[in-house]
Amino acid sequence: MNNKNKNSIGMFDITRGMLMIAVVLGHSITAYVKYWEPQFTMHWWYCFLILFKPVIYGVIPMFFMMSGYGFRKKTISKNLKDNARYLLKPYVITAAVVTLACIIENTWKHQSVKDALWYKTVPFLLGLCPGENWLAGHYVGSIGPIWFLVVLALAGFILNLFFRLEQEWMRAVCIIVAVAWCTRLPFISLIPFCIIQALCCCGYMYIGYLLRTHDLLYESLGKKTIIILVILAFSIMIPGNIEVSQNVWALGMLDYVASAITGFLLLRLCMLLNAERFKSKVTRALRTIGRYSLYILCVHTMEYLAFPWTKVQSLVSGHVVLGIVITFIMRCLIIAAGSELLKRCLERRRRKKK
Repeated sequence: MNNKNKNSIGMFDITRGMLMIAVVLGHSITAYVKYWEPQFTMHWWYCFLILFKPVIYGVIPMFFMMSGYGFRKKTISKNLKDNARYLLKPYVITAAVVTLACIIENTWKHQSVKDALWYKTVPFLLGLCPGENWLAGHYVGSIGPIWFLVVLALAGFILNLFFRLEQEWMRAVCIIVAVAWCTRLPFISLIPFCIIQALCCCGYMYIGYLLRTHDLLYESLGKKTIIILVILAFSIMIPGNIEVSQNVWALGMLDYVASAITGFLLLRLCMLLNAERFKSKVTRALRTIGRYSLYILCVHTMEYLAFPWTKVQSLVSGHVVLGIVITFIMRCLIIAAGSELLKRCLERRRRKKK
């Protein structure tokens, strides 16, 4: 690929923009269709989801591969400082907004604020995903989409520890063993700080690192290689089922391999949009979305946990497609307004510091 933006700072902005749209759309769909649960696979319309399986399998791996692409070995103290500066602050801000919304809502409804805090705030203190289970006599929820930040911080830290091993083969073996073990674990709802997901996603980050060091993102693969990879991925995807955020791997390590292949191929495909010939208003909009993906993720988590989406679902009960469309449009509007507000607040704060 002949690309001016090769290995530049904003090389993944367009891809991140597309993925953020896919994430918001995906969460709008799963509000009505829990595709990973066995009872949903029994419906006749489930066969149509096969068309979307490459997206289901590839989106999360792509995110972590992009993060791993720029991975550099750091000291433990530097790694912790960077995580605190770039990832912990947005996480704390998001938790604070969700908690405040929770207190206001339950005070207005004259409901138990204590129970609401257990459900909405405790998951943030423990980094719980998927949550939705009983803990110490109280029902606790989940941290929602921002699980990605927790996993990104922890996966990067774990990968940095693995890189203290000098030999490349030793790193690879350790990561493969960790991933193989995690993908065979039974479903666990209360996973503190998403440690299991972090071990799995550490593998995706390592693949991203290998893409850069071996120039695999731009090197020509050849038609035969691509066809073989596509056939292999689909042969696993069709009977398989995954949900990375909940550590669901129906076929274990096979599902992981399929997700890694799919993420790799989709990432190569998305990188074509960085070429000069594809410059347009659409790509500029996608680049902007990608550039502010952290703001979008935070606001998306806020509305995901604080907005009364169950009321929207009850209003469109029995009309799944209509519900998905309405939910997606509303989410886009809320995220756009919230991200712009967050951006202006942070810019004003920076100006005051100067």
